[in-house]
Amino acid sequence: MLKKGEDGFNRLPNDVNLGKNRRLIIKAAELDHLGGVQTFGYTVEEQTPPRNIDAKKATELGVNPSDKYNLLKMGESVPTDDGTGVVKPEQVLLEELRARKLAVLSDHRRVPPPMAGLCRNADLLVHDATLRMEDGVDKIKIRGHNTAENAGIFGGEMGCEVVALNHFVSAAVSEDAIETLLAEARRGNRNRSQ
Repeated sequence: MLKKGEDGFNRLPNDVNLGKNRRLIIKAAELDHLGGVQTFGYTVEEQTPPRNIDAKKATELGVNPSDKYNLLKMGESVPTDDGTGVVKPEQVLLEELRARKLAVLSDHRRVPPPMAGLCRNADLLVHDATLRMEDGVDKIKIRGHNTAENAGIFGGEMGCEVVALNHFVSAAVSEDAIETLLAEARRGNRNRSQ
């Protein structure tokens, strides 16, 4: 969804000109696909969501629902409604919510360290799984694609919560072939991810 900036221009959610209103952080790094063919992986990460206010506690401390709640969420202390005291954010903010991260790795045979670092602790890793382990390392090098088992290994090593396989060859659309790919991914992952 586009958001109109103060300058009147429509802005994407990751536009740096949105400042505190920027909702997404998008990063990219190069992947190793084939010599002379540039491919990129990317991550999309939410800004850490603002913490919610414990309205009951805030009211008990003398601050009723108002614009003061927004100040508290941004880490600012506010005066009580009667002006006799001050309420600090740590007194009324609930547990911090964790930002979610998606990592997408398109065609590749290897994930270079800069991209691997971006993938660390992704909630969802989408990984190329064009080849099968039985195709062998030489085919990985020649074709510039990866396997489900390597996807599982990489997802586990990077601490990714869920690993999704993509870019199957046409021979892998049968139920048996998909089960084989999933078994390879699980073997490589050793139950470190879903």
